[in-house]
Formats: sequence, structure tokens, C-alpha cells
Amino acid sequence: MKIDFFNNEFDISQEVLILDKSDGHVSNFGKQWEEYVDVQVDSKNNFDISKEYLEDLLFGNLDILKGKNVLEVGSGAGRFTEHICKYADRCVSVDLSSAIFHNVAASEKNVTRIKADFLKLDPKEKFDVVICRGVLQHTPDPKKSILKLHDFISPDVGRVYFDIYPMPKVGKLHPKYCFWRPLFKTFISYESCNDFLKRHIKSLLKIKRTIKKMMFGSDFLSDSFIPVWDYKGKIDLDNDQLEIWAILDTLDGLYAQFDYPMSNKSVTSLINQNGIDLQQTDKTRNFFKTSVSA
Repeated sequence: MKIDFFNNEFDISQEVLILDKSDGHVSNFGKQWEEYVDVQVDSKNNFDISKEYLEDLLFGNLDILKGKNVLEVGSGAGRFTEHICKYADRCVSVDLSSAIFHNVAASEKNVTRIKADFLKLDPKEKFDVVICRGVLQHTPDPKKSILKLHDFISPDVGRVYFDIYPMPKVGKLHPKYCFWRPLFKTFISYESCNDFLKRHIKSLLKIKRTIKKMMFGSDFLSDSFIPVWDYKGKIDLDNDQLEIWAILDTLDGLYAQFDYPMSNKSVTSLINQNGIDLQQTDKTRNFFKTSVSA
């Protein structure tokens, strides 16, 4: 089967167009979003956290999506899809993991879901807007991935909005990279870690917060002792939500196969060297708005 925007041939299952049957290097994300599908979805939790994240990525202007054909790269469980489709004329949502089967916007008539490595997609028609949030650092080659995003837009009129996690100040010396992730991925299965976190997350967060207080509020030092993500004081969540978000993002942080953050300077250099137009950037959050010239 083919669709308007791509030259690829797709199989179809559960109303999802399939190019890659395997989850490949993102199998952990498929497991996460199957079990924790509603955790970050605004409509399921009576908050606007995901909408605000998306609006920030679009530099404060959700209206730029109105009437547009939008490609969403790395949609996961659809925390952003459910907002994109409210504005866009059509949203093509792509994810390599099996999370695409659980996308919360699946029933929307203007949403097309594709299970694929987006690097393999061969564009036939161009999109008005490409959105890629929270994805690029988890690809095998983020530089190649950033450049690929621009294959999907029309020169001069198309826009790409993307982010990539910034490199920590201590670089790969951060305990997540040099100690905790290698330890867990070598000796502790995803399933075992998930079960442990479910049973002990209250105690782990309590211990981590005590350590953080003793360490003068240092996230780096508390992370060194307890590798559990904690959003207390950072995102407006109640205690139950803080616990479930902690489980989800701890699994995300410890079991991602690839994690290659880039500095704003490195991304800007890549963009400039490849003839891409940088229109806006948020240097703190590593957000980028780009286009290509004819």
C-alpha cells in the first residue's frame, strides 16, 4: 500500500501503515508506552503540560499548524499528536516503536500512523511543517537524523521544529552515562527494573530528595546516588503523578540504546555547514526552527 506523501510500500495492521515490523533500537520505548500510555497525555490527566511543551517548541505559536500538512517524527503514545491534529489539516505521525499502535489520537480522521524508521521514508510530496520533539538524541546518528528532517519540507515555505537534549555540563562523566546505564543494561533487565520501581518508588524518591537537600539542592550529586528521575518542583504534578513520571522517565533514561546529546553550538554549526536556514533557536532548551532555500 502507498500513501500520498511517500514512495514507500507499506503493510497495514490495526490501521497502522508498517514499513518496519521490528522495533529495532527503540524496543524499550514500545514497552514503556504500552504500559504507561496515558501518563503524559493532557486529556487523560486534566493538565496542559504536553500542550505547553509543544507550544514552546513552536516558539509560542500553535496557530502555525492551522490548515497545514504536518509530519510528526517520533510520536510515541501521542502526547503531542492529540494537539497537532486539532490544528493541522492532516497529521502523519511516525514512530519506529510499537508505541504507534497505542497513539491516543488514533481515532482522529486526519491522523495517519506509520511504524517506520523515518530515515527510510522516501518523500514524494512535501510537508508544510515537520515536528520532532524528544527523539533525535535516541537515534544512532543524530547529525544524519537532523539533516533527514529537512528532506520532508518544501524549499522556502516548509518549516522544521526540533529539539535535541543538550549535553550535560560534565559531558559523558554524568553518572547516567558513565555508571548507571551500563550497570543496569548489563545486569538488570527492563522488566526487573520496572517491577522494582513499582514496588519501591515512594522510598526511592524520599531518599533521593533527602540526599538532594543534604547536597545543597544538587541534582547532579543526588543523581549520582539514586538514578531515579524526580520532577518535584519542576513540573506541577501531584504525588501520584510524580511517582509514575519518575518510573517512566527512569526506564527511559536507563534503557535507551542510544543517547547522543548535542550542544546548541554543535547543532548550529551542523545547520550552517549544510545550507540550512536557522530561523530561531532557544539556546537553553535546545529548540530549533529551520527551513531550506530553493
